[in-house]
This record gives sequence, C-alpha cells and structure tokens, in this order.
Amino acid sequence: MIERKFNPTTSHSKLRLHSSERNTPFGKLFEKYKKSLTETDIRYYPNTEELHKPISQFYGYDNFLMGFGSDRCIKYFLEAHRKKHWFWGKKRLLISEPSFPMYDIYGQMFDYKIKKVEYDAINFPILQFLDEVDTNSIIVISNPSSPIGDVISRENIIKILDIGYPTLIDEAYIEFSNEKSCIDLIDEYPNLFVTRTISKAYGSAGTRFGCIFSQKQNIQKLNQYRDMYETTGQTLKWIKTLVDNKPIFDEYITSVKKTRKDLCDRLDKNSIPFIPSESNWIHIRKTYIKNIPKNILIKQDCSIPGQGNDWVRLQITDNLNDYLWI
Repeated sequence: MIERKFNPTTSHSKLRLHSSERNTPFGKLFEKYKKSLTETDIRYYPNTEELHKPISQFYGYDNFLMGFGSDRCIKYFLEAHRKKHWFWGKKRLLISEPSFPMYDIYGQMFDYKIKKVEYDAINFPILQFLDEVDTNSIIVISNPSSPIGDVISRENIIKILDIGYPTLIDEAYIEFSNEKSCIDLIDEYPNLFVTRTISKAYGSAGTRFGCIFSQKQNIQKLNQYRDMYETTGQTLKWIKTLVDNKPIFDEYITSVKKTRKDLCDRLDKNSIPFIPSESNWIHIRKTYIKNIPKNILIKQDCSIPGQGNDWVRLQITDNLNDYLWI
C-alpha cells in the first residue's frame, strides 16, 4: 500500500476524511487531461451536444439532461413538478429523514409542503413511506442514502414506483454499492427519474457535473428549466477523459470497496461499534475515536435517528493505511 505524506501547513494537504472527495491524485491521467485543454475551452461557450453520445454510452441510457452537479438536476425536477401544466402541480414533497439537505432546501424554495418519514438508519420504513403517499405527492429518495449509506432494496423501490407518482432516485453513490442502478427501470416506469454524478465515485467534485435520466417526454419538459449552458469547456474535456479511461476509474472504486470491507472487518475484530454502509463512508462511535492526527480531518458529532448523536463519519479512501490510527 502507498504511504501518504501530507504537508501540515495547508488545509489542502490534509487527509480529508470529513467529506466525500477523492484523496488519491490522478497522476498521469490528469497530465493527459491538461494537455487536451486549449484556449478556446476558456473563450468559447461549451458545445455540450458532443457529450451526448459519450454520456449515453457511459450510463447506458439515451434520454437525459445535464446540470452543474446532480443537485442542480434535482432542482430542475422539483421546480418543474410544481408547475400546473406538468403532473398537475404537485404540492407535497415526500422524503426520508435523514436525507440530503438540498431536498429540503429546494422543497422550501418551491413552496412544497414537506413530509419527512423518519427511520433509524438501519431499515428503510417502506410501509410508513407508502402510507404517506397521496395524489398530491412527489417523492425524492437517495440510494444509497445520504448521509447514512444504507441501501433501499430494488423490491422496495419498485413498490414505490408502482404507486405511479413522480419519483426521483438520487444515485450519487450507487457505484460504491452492490445494488443495481434503477436506470434500467426507466422504460417501464414513466414516473421514474434517476440522477447520477461524477463527483463521488469518479472523484470529480470540482467539475460540478451531473445528469438526470427519464423517459423522452419527461426530459423534453425538464429542458424548459435547465441552465443555458449545463457545464464548462474544461469540464467537457474532463468528461471525455473519464469516458476514455473508465477502467482506471473503476479500479479506484474497487479499491474503495475493498478498503471499506477491510476496515469494517478490523472494527468488528476490535469490537468497535459502527453503522454498515454501501457508500464511501461509515459511522463509528465517537468514544472509540481517540488521538486524531492533526493532518486528518473528520466529521464529528453526527446525529443518527434512533442511534444517538455521538457518531463520527469517516470517508473511505482506497488505502487502508489511512486508518491505522483507529
């Protein structure tokens, strides 16, 4: 394993285990990307049409809209469904609690009545969730969930979709999971929308790029709410680099999943309580985390419904040596 060395004089040189970012440098791949950049990538507006074929091949579906991160795509979805000419102007947003904070923020922005179904971060409350759905509802779910990292089974997602109301599945962390993406269900369910991003598994949070997938007629309607330009010239070039070198990125994902398993095995062996995750982080009881090195940033005092508020959230990297201090 590679030993990491950090310069303690700057925050960017610290091991950032407090957020879902990639810590491993891209190395030669980034040098290749830099050589592809030209002055016109700065001076000219980006031609996003040339991304359509690579993105559709990358994710395996043709009908999508791009945005500045998948959270922007979620915003498109919520704004559009508030309009009366589309799905009768939904007024009620149904989400789980805890969940990604932007669902709540965008819901308030577009004047939704927000209903949160709480659960204990162990078992998704499918029966309570289904009981809360009514004809005025739209649904937003993250899978794997954020901020916990648990997954909703495909069987339960289908139960939600079968009700027939607009449902967005936020799959920001799906690459780290053993669960299959719901994109392949879109043709069967006209009420299904799926968001994806390159920020997490592909380590490209700074590019701010995501997509929303749905049936053609839905994407045509969403198109009315998108930004004039959904990305930048520099990001466009990085997407091409990613698509052309996907096996390299997939190796990183595989390494993160292995580190997660090895770390969980180690915690089990030492009887340290933690909450299992199918994302790129886990939660550990704070009382078991001592003597945190100064060059490591972690997220402390996390509250988890039904489990208390004395948890530490640790991002999973591709290197088990990053956790030898635990």
